[in-house]
Amino acid sequence: MIKIALIDDHEMMLNSLAKALQEQAKLDVVATFTDVASFQLFLKTTKIDLVIMDVMLKDETAFRVLENLRRSLTEMPKVILISGFYDALLHQRALKLGVQAFLRKEASYDELTRAIHEVMAGNILIPDKVFNQTDDEKLSEVELSVLKAMADEKTNAQIAEELFMSRRTVESHVTDICCKLGVNGRIGAVREGLKRKLIL
Repeated sequence: MIKIALIDDHEMMLNSLAKALQEQAKLDVVATFTDVASFQLFLKTTKIDLVIMDVMLKDETAFRVLENLRRSLTEMPKVILISGFYDALLHQRALKLGVQAFLRKEASYDELTRAIHEVMAGNILIPDKVFNQTDDEKLSEVELSVLKAMADEKTNAQIAEELFMSRRTVESHVTDICCKLGVNGRIGAVREGLKRKLIL
């Protein structure tokens, strides 16, 4: 049996997904969660094979949750992310965090079931368009951090202190971000970052 934990802040969605998966042979939904704290505590005390989680959680994103789990768990379960939108840059970031599949919420239960078995077989599901962008168009992890701080209305000096870099380095990152996003300034960068779902 494949032991699965689900987390989604929409309880109705969570319950219907759990019911559909539980009806499938060889799938065992052992726990469902709507809050991140309980979910993280569960994973620290219980070994499961697969986590299926929504990208947007209550007051948190799956990316931050996964970053915390990677630091706190000795062995990570396999992960499938489900999202109401799709963006290749978000998928690229998910892959860097060890996510094996990224599905839209419009996917059918059959598609999800197939994805589960593919992932458990050791495969990673990657749409071709994830790699269609040139490196010049992709923001690095550091640039994403700077962009988020910009969205939080932090000054270059505050960003430098928070990310342990010089103010001049921050200014260089801001310039590079604007160039990659095709905008002229910080406000445009934040607006474009939100539009592309680079910052949530």
